[in-house]
Amino acid sequence: MPNWHGLEFANSNIAAKEPQTATSSKPTVYVCDFEIDALPSESGNRMAAAPQAGAQAPDDTPRKQASRLVELMATKLTAALRKAGYTAVRMQPGAARPDGGVRIRGLFAEIDNENHWRRAVIRTAGDSGKMQVLVSVANLAKPDQVLYEIANLPGNENKLGAVITLSPYVPLAKFDLSKDASEDVFRGVAARVVNDLTALLNANPSAMSQ
Repeated sequence: MPNWHGLEFANSNIAAKEPQTATSSKPTVYVCDFEIDALPSESGNRMAAAPQAGAQAPDDTPRKQASRLVELMATKLTAALRKAGYTAVRMQPGAARPDGGVRIRGLFAEIDNENHWRRAVIRTAGDSGKMQVLVSVANLAKPDQVLYEIANLPGNENKLGAVITLSPYVPLAKFDLSKDASEDVFRGVAARVVNDLTALLNANPSAMSQ
């Protein structure tokens, strides 16, 4: 059984499963938008060709693809939680932090050729590279912990695809997926997250209490 407070998950199976039945005393679960980076449109001295009538302008496509992934993660998680009997609330960016309940947050990340973790970057609308979604489940009655920090490496800074250091104090479930993952893949990830949360609460109902 997973332990969100002390066990780091690695390369979890993302096959879809039905969420387990939730406990009789279910906390409200707040779902945050996950972090991801996206390249801007072509810039510099090159002039982008004007789109044909009715065609999608190319400028936003990497960002739109990134937004699609963020939206899928949030909506599938929220739906899976509600299906399992939880009160699930999607937190809007900048919303005040609730004083109680459970918060699910995370980020999309990738590993570079030097085995560094980086924030995942969507480079094109059709980007199909590999990445991982890192998921944190936390008790909002406890103080916040940062998920990661910008790695202290020469030339590294808080920019697109920055090298990051994951917090050793925040257990993160890790799920492999591609940058063009389908709705079914996200549905499977969401089901696993909800199963893990429910298993924790069934075994230790006080895990998410004050």
